[in-house]
Amino acid sequence: MQHSYGNYNHAENEADISITRSGLVADNGFVYGYTETWAIKGILHGDTDELLVTAMADLHAAYSIQNQDLVWEKNGTTMHELISANTLSGTRVTTLPQFSKDGQGELTTFRSYDIVVSADVAFAGLYLDQTQTIDLTKLTLLKYEESINYTGTGGRRFGFLPTLEGKYQKQQLTEKSLVSVTQSGLSVGLGARPLPNDPLWPDDEHLEKRQIRYPPARKRGGFEIEYPIHWSYTFERNDQFPTPTT
Repeated sequence: MQHSYGNYNHAENEADISITRSGLVADNGFVYGYTETWAIKGILHGDTDELLVTAMADLHAAYSIQNQDLVWEKNGTTMHELISANTLSGTRVTTLPQFSKDGQGELTTFRSYDIVVSADVAFAGLYLDQTQTIDLTKLTLLKYEESINYTGTGGRRFGFLPTLEGKYQKQQLTEKSLVSVTQSGLSVGLGARPLPNDPLWPDDEHLEKRQIRYPPARKRGGFEIEYPIHWSYTFERNDQFPTPTT
């Protein structure tokens, strides 16, 4: 078995590797991908102290570089691989080479080590090097919420007039009043910014009050992954607005 990380090749059959995958869960509970983790255990060998020290330094230097490809081959056939460019934010070495064992001959002609490398992979097929246009109508949403807020019922409108002495005098000003509604929400897209929802009642919208906000993309591992958008529409009419059923 041959294992490599970037340009660094482990000695044949030197490393034992455990590969696990845990789901990437959006705020709405949707599993949109997984985090793949490689736990690498092995033993470096060196006939002299100097050669063993050099081997440890080379191992540490190799895994100090992020975003490298992991490949595990058997007789020239790739059995497992984690290609950095095919992940959301590249491979990351979360545990640099650890030399935690002592005794049992350690530091004679060999040294045991442990390394952990992981990366996030999306089911949608979004990669670091992906450049094609994303279909916004089929965009994976990591978060979505919208609220409809009603103000007023359209009933009578009254006011209070000040008096020289005593309490203010309550008077009906109009038989009817206006009803207003605010439609506001947000969504977060994976790899691209989603489109805002359409206004529910375009004929009643105060266009001068429309708000669309584009916050900066949220990063994962230094790369822009999550793209939020916020919207707010204000409507007004003489009659009551219908209550959305969905």
